[in-house]
Amino acid sequence: MADKRMLLFENNRNGIKDDAKIIHASPIGQVGHVMIYDEVTGKLLFDDYNKVIIPGSIFTACKHFNIEPSVKLTSYNTALELENTVAETDFPGETVCLFGIGTDGCGVEASQVYDVDYTKWISPEALIPFKYELTANDISVADRAKYFGRKVLNEEGRIAYYFKAFESEPTLNVQRIDGTPIDDTVYGSDNSMEAETYIELRMKITKNDCRNFFYATTGINDARVNTISLCTAWAKDIDGYKYYQNIQPLTKLNIPNESLIDLTKGLDIIYHIYY
Repeated sequence: MADKRMLLFENNRNGIKDDAKIIHASPIGQVGHVMIYDEVTGKLLFDDYNKVIIPGSIFTACKHFNIEPSVKLTSYNTALELENTVAETDFPGETVCLFGIGTDGCGVEASQVYDVDYTKWISPEALIPFKYELTANDISVADRAKYFGRKVLNEEGRIAYYFKAFESEPTLNVQRIDGTPIDDTVYGSDNSMEAETYIELRMKITKNDCRNFFYATTGINDARVNTISLCTAWAKDIDGYKYYQNIQPLTKLNIPNESLIDLTKGLDIIYHIYY
């Protein structure tokens, strides 16, 4: 089975207009437009709204005004007891750099997609490790530059990696809504077409991700994903490896159950964050 392509749109402004609808910002938190397509057929599979949740709002507001957060929320490092977690008194160089996936975004039926609660993250118990390897068969050095949130599970004889890096560097797009690039002559332009600014992120859930976790726990028939979060963090080099600290969710997107039972299936995700 060919990989699916997923297009995710995050909105950080008062509204963005497309051919179908106008999206208005939520009174609490920020809202985004999400469209998911089948990569091969181009069929629209999902069209709904995404949310920046409370740690993401705190992160963005403090970055905009260079102030310290008035509340420091629990990180995934602490909640999951991740390996080489350092004391979180300072967060140097935090960026949006990882994503995580889970199973608390939808009920048993595809129609049971839950509304995103602005004050809730993907619960640690619902996070799906991308890698869940036998202790004697850890991932390669190359893969450790892509998979993060490492935890050694001695009782299970496993090593889990709960977060993954993006497939490529984020790209900034400044353009008219028809895709025409905007340059430094914009102030003098007589072009009245609406404009947009967004960051494009590319992420993948490959055919080799997540399945080992389900094989080792509840069974491959339960293999699925129904929620995705972009995450902020800062990196610290320890023993030659990068360990991300203060991993916090920026956004949460709940979708209908996307089955991972097919061992040849992968998800190609394109995520647009609008400003």
